[in-house]
Amino acid sequence: MNFEIRLNCEDDAYEVRQRVFMEEQGYRNEFDEIDEDATHLTIYTDGELVGCARLYPSEPGSPHFILGRVAVLPEYRGQGFATELICAAEDVARELGADTIRLHAQEYIQGLYGKQGYVPVTAVDFEDEGQPHVWMEKVIDATDDHAV
Repeated sequence: MNFEIRLNCEDDAYEVRQRVFMEEQGYRNEFDEIDEDATHLTIYTDGELVGCARLYPSEPGSPHFILGRVAVLPEYRGQGFATELICAAEDVARELGADTIRLHAQEYIQGLYGKQGYVPVTAVDFEDEGQPHVWMEKVIDATDDHAV
């Protein structure tokens, strides 16, 4: 698979989030103040925008990070791009001093995160615009980076 990960291409990340979360899934409030301080990751194949994610510490200086807004455009799903985004986010978090990553997964997609070593840490909740989500967590090892 030919792909490139870029950091902090916010406009591209926002485009993916607009298309996936708002237009496709019907979310109303996709953008928030967290975006200002988050690290945004975008993935491209052959120069074409494919997907995005964002990463940020749970509080300033904390080794606990939050991974969120992982999205892949419909025409690129099922090709491993989400997995590549997750791995890249883990590498970035590790470089920033993270030891744990949490995410609030849509219930239907928690299997994707489970394959990457994330485990549920709460019951299903509906705090994100009434959609079923579950908090998941992964302890990341300082020596286990995904760099090639």
